[in-house]
Amino acid sequence: MRKLLLASAAVLGGTVGFTGLASAQQTNLPPSWNQGVVSAPGGISAANNNNNYQAAMLPPGPAKNPTPGSIVTRLAGRVVFYGAVQSSSLDTTAGVGPANTGAAKLNPYTTLGYARFYFGMDGMMTNGVRYGGSIEVRVNAGPAAASYVNNGSSGNTTTDTLYVRRAFGYVAQDNVGIFRFGQGDGPWGIFDNGITTQQGFDDGGWNGDLPGAIPGNAAPPFPFLSQQGAEYGSSKLVYLSPQLAGFDFGVSWAPNNAALQDGNCSFASAGCYNLSSSSDFATQASRFTNMYELAARYQNAFGPVGVYAYGGYMGSGQVSYTGPITAATPGWNPLSLGTGGIALTIGGVTFGGNVQGGQTNGVGALQPKGGVHAIAWIAGVQYSTGPFTIGNSYFQYDSQGSPSLVGVSQRHEFGYAAGMTYGIAPGLTLWVSYIYGQRHQGDFNFQTGASGGGYAYNDVKSQAFGIGTMVRW
Repeated sequence: MRKLLLASAAVLGGTVGFTGLASAQQTNLPPSWNQGVVSAPGGISAANNNNNYQAAMLPPGPAKNPTPGSIVTRLAGRVVFYGAVQSSSLDTTAGVGPANTGAAKLNPYTTLGYARFYFGMDGMMTNGVRYGGSIEVRVNAGPAAASYVNNGSSGNTTTDTLYVRRAFGYVAQDNVGIFRFGQGDGPWGIFDNGITTQQGFDDGGWNGDLPGAIPGNAAPPFPFLSQQGAEYGSSKLVYLSPQLAGFDFGVSWAPNNAALQDGNCSFASAGCYNLSSSSDFATQASRFTNMYELAARYQNAFGPVGVYAYGGYMGSGQVSYTGPITAATPGWNPLSLGTGGIALTIGGVTFGGNVQGGQTNGVGALQPKGGVHAIAWIAGVQYSTGPFTIGNSYFQYDSQGSPSLVGVSQRHEFGYAAGMTYGIAPGLTLWVSYIYGQRHQGDFNFQTGASGGGYAYNDVKSQAFGIGTMVRW
C-alpha cells in the first residue's frame, strides 16, 4: 500500500524504503506499495513488510516491531470484490458448420475477486539480531475447466483451493544487512516496489486485478518484473545491504524456476525442476537455470523534492536444448536484461517511469535464438493526499513474441491505466479503475495462440472498467 511518510534525518541513515524515503524536512515522498492501495501507518501487514523488507526495520509500520528477546506473530487477510464491464476482440467466437459448432459469446459484465492470507513471525535476539518468516497464501485464480459445465455454483466452490505464493525466512542486523531465503522477491521487486513501474493507484493498473475480467489472450501482459510472480515465484537467496548516503544494494540467486518444494523426480525426465538439459524445446529447454539479480537504489530529498531511483541487471543460464535445430525449434538464449527507473515527488504529486530491456521474451521468459531483444517502458503520474490517490500510466512493450515467428514478425503491445483509490475507514478501501490495451503480431492468431494465421486475429484490443472494495485485517 503506497503511502506518504515524513521522517527525520536521523531515520534516513538506518532505513531502506519499504515505506518511502526519509527526509530532514517535511517533504512529500514517493509512496510505498502493496497491491496498489494507499494506507496510513499502522495499516495491514502483508508478506513483505517493514520488518523484513530492508536491513533496518522501520517503525512505525503495518507490522509490529519485535523487541529484544521477544517474538511477534501475525495473521492478516484480504478480500477483494469488484464488478467490471469489459469488451475485447475475443468476446465472440464464430461457429463452424451447419451445427454452428464452437460458437460462443461472452457477457460484457461480471463480478470477480480474490482472497489472501498472510502468516508471519518476527523476532529479535537480545543482541539485536532480527529473524523471522513470512507466508502468503492465495485462492486459486479460477475453477477447473470441468466445473464450468456445472449448472449450479456448489461445484465451483470446491475448486477454490489455496496455494502458497510467497514463503521465506530472514535474518537481519541494521549494520550488516538482511539475508532472505525462500520463495519471494529478489532485489528487482524489492527495490522498485512498484514505485517507478507505476503500480500505486487503483488496484495496481495493468498489474492489478481488473485485467482478470478480460479474456487472457486479449490482455497485454504487464512486462515489468517488479511485484511479478515470474520474479518472486522462484526459491532464492537474497542479500540487501544497509543504507549508506541514500544508497543500498542487493543481490540474489535462484538455481532454477522451482518454488519451495521437495524433490519431484524418479529419474531425469521432463518436469524435473533441476533439469540441466532436455530435448523438449517448448516446455523444458525454455527454462532458466542459475538466475541472478544485481540492483542498486538511491533515496533522498532535496528541499521539497523526494527522489527515488533504482537500477538492476538480471542474468541466467538455461536448460540446454539437445533436440534438432529447425526454424520452429531454434533453441534459447539465457536471460540478460537490465532495468532502471526514477520517481520524483513534490507536494503529493509523483512523476516517474521505468525502462526494462534486453535478452528476454514475454514476462521474464527466455528469448528464442535469433529473436529480437525486448524493450519495455512505462511513464505515469499520480497524486496522493490523505486516504485518496488518483493516477494514470502508459506502457509499451516490443518483443519477439511467438518463437515460431523468428525472422518473420515481432510482437508490439501497449496498455493504458487510470484510476483512484479511497480509504473509507480502517481496513476498508474503495477503488475505481479503467484499462485499455492492444496486442499485435503479424501472422499470429491471438484467438487460437497459433502461428501462421495470416490476418486472422493478429491485432486484438481490450478495455475494462471496474469498481471494487478491499477489506483487510
